[in-house]
Amino acid sequence: MLHSTLSPDAIDRLPTPKGVALALTRACRRDDMQLDEIANLVSSDPALSGRLLALANAASWGGRSLASADEAVKRMGLAKVSQLALAFSLIDQHAAGACSNFDYAGFWNRSLLMAAACRELGAGRQLGSPDELFSVGLLAQIGQLALATAFPKELSALMALDITRDELLRREKALTGTDHLQLSVALMEHWGIAIDYARPFGMYEELADPNPFSTSGQMADRARLAHGAWRLARALSTADVDAALTDPDCQAALEWLELDTGMLNEHLQAIESNWRVWLQLIAL
Repeated sequence: MLHSTLSPDAIDRLPTPKGVALALTRACRRDDMQLDEIANLVSSDPALSGRLLALANAASWGGRSLASADEAVKRMGLAKVSQLALAFSLIDQHAAGACSNFDYAGFWNRSLLMAAACRELGAGRQLGSPDELFSVGLLAQIGQLALATAFPKELSALMALDITRDELLRREKALTGTDHLQLSVALMEHWGIAIDYARPFGMYEELADPNPFSTSGQMADRARLAHGAWRLARALSTADVDAALTDPDCQAALEWLELDTGMLNEHLQAIESNWRVWLQLIAL
């Protein structure tokens, strides 16, 4: 999908996992990969080992705390570890960049909030495991970062314009051959994330109704979740909880959850807690 929309030179400039994260991404494509091999790969990167262990112990699994990265890998599984390693690699590499009008810190903050919201609001509705929902929520907006990385001058000029979202998408495609939503889907699929996650989450900006995935109940709900989590993350990144809950776009995007104010506040507390855990992990 990447090769059908971007030139080879542009593809070479896209964000790419490195080191252990790259090895894990490639491992996901092998049918014979064993968890022991994954544990050995993770153990070769002390920073990644510490982060995965801290994340595993921060999760609400109950029981005793895990004492080693090997245990964390076996608890999480190959796909989850690979996606989390990918996210850490991209965050470490792209905390700043050449696109002058792109807010790198704000991008990752909104991405973390969206990930925490996907995890908290989607797991109880059986839309995926908490870790999977967090990972795809974190990577859902990656097309924005990809365009800022591959086309820094062009995207910076676009971001300086006062234009609508639809106009931005149109101009991105005219300049680059793709837009940030299509590129999010393409990158997630390229990195081994299943289509039934990549497509609804990568199209997070699309309005929930009419829903492009209306033929599939779970895909439609994942699309609604992605859209609601994106709206919530945008609101929380610029306002406190009370103000976010009164934001009309945010209210409309979360209405399908049918949550009363008390329950929604409980979810928001959990979202904030998860977000703060990740802020600490990024600082390690």
